Amino acid sequence: SSNFPAELLCSRRPCGCRPRSSLAQVMSKRKGLSFDEKKSTLLAAMHSEATFFTLKELESLGKAKGVIPQAVKEVVESLTADNEVQTDKVGCQVLFWALPSQRTATLRNKKQKLEAETEKLQTELQQLKAEQEALSSSPPPTEAELAELRAKAAVERKRRDALKAEIEAFERCGPGKLAEMKKQTAIAKEAANRWADNICSVRSLFLRDRRGEVSAAAFNGSFGLPEDFDYLE
Repeated sequence: SSNFPAELLCSRRPCGCRPRSSLAQVMSKRKGLSFDEKKSTLLAAMHSEATFFTLKELESLGKAKGVIPQAVKEVVESLTADNEVQTDKVGCQVLFWALPSQRTATLRNKKQKLEAETEKLQTELQQLKAEQEALSSSPPPTEAELAELRAKAAVERKRRDALKAEIEAFERCGPGKLAEMKKQTAIAKEAANRWADNICSVRSLFLRDRRGEVSAAAFNGSFGLPEDFDYLE
């Protein structure tokens, strides 16, 4: 099934050629068009032809109206985004079309959307005016009320600072911090056992060379090593 309007399906000749528009005969080629002018020019040409086009055909149509072929793709994409041009894929071809009636419907939809937005803004404006009048009619706070508000604010600031301190304390003892401490403890234990291994090796060599002269306890006492000096478990 096709999404093409019925008025387009009969607009082509049997040979596939489109009739030349009188607009094409009287319009002279224009150069240096702005992007908006390119959009309006190409859209007017599509309205005048009232048929469907491939992108290649639109490039030819645009060239005839003063829109360079290199700019047609971007112009068509912009018109499609604005709902000024409709598009559909048939087989391996992407076809584009635009009708004045569709433009009228698009403008009507835009008008309705703008009217709804305007109504919403008007409602918000009335609410703001009502709030302003309520605030203007209210008497200013007394010194006693201001003092009470300042006292409440001071209490809330202290409470905020206390909660912030608690959060920082939890962060110092949190899972991440504990994991880091375990990691550092493992590194320190590995280093301590490495030094213990070096000390034990030196002590063994020393006691072997001084066999009978120096005991292990005397060696430990000379270097401040505890009697139960050993590797960490």
